[in-house]
Amino acid sequence: MPEPQSTVLLVEDEPLIRLFVAELLEDSGFKVVEAANATEALVLMKAGLDVNVLLTDVDMPNGCNGFELAHAVHESWPGAEILIMSGRQWPAEGDLPQGAAFLAKPCPNEAIVSHVQSAAERSRRHPRSGKGMLLPQETAKILPFPKTA
Repeated sequence: MPEPQSTVLLVEDEPLIRLFVAELLEDSGFKVVEAANATEALVLMKAGLDVNVLLTDVDMPNGCNGFELAHAVHESWPGAEILIMSGRQWPAEGDLPQGAAFLAKPCPNEAIVSHVQSAAERSRRHPRSGKGMLLPQETAKILPFPKTA
């Protein structure tokens, strides 16, 4: 029996970027649910959307930013893996919840897919039980990518 399809909640306020990343992930076999901002994302999750991976941008209008969203998801839905992306703002001390990873934009397509696949596998392999319970080796990571021509 095939593994269940992993669900990625993609939170990005730029419609063209959101469309591109959603198609990239769907072509890689993920179920992608899109939200234009943190408020929409939280409504979806509070409604019971089962999310394996949260992939969010940092800078968003109307409410909290991606770092604040990541902390809210980390606290209320500890089973979701968290990936945060930005090309403008690097995380400061305490911006990333434990276990989250930061991907610097521009991020190569293969790297986005690879990090989402790894996060989805961790989500399925090591479901976190109970609020805030993490594996001992989990730490926040910043993953810079070299600029390409």
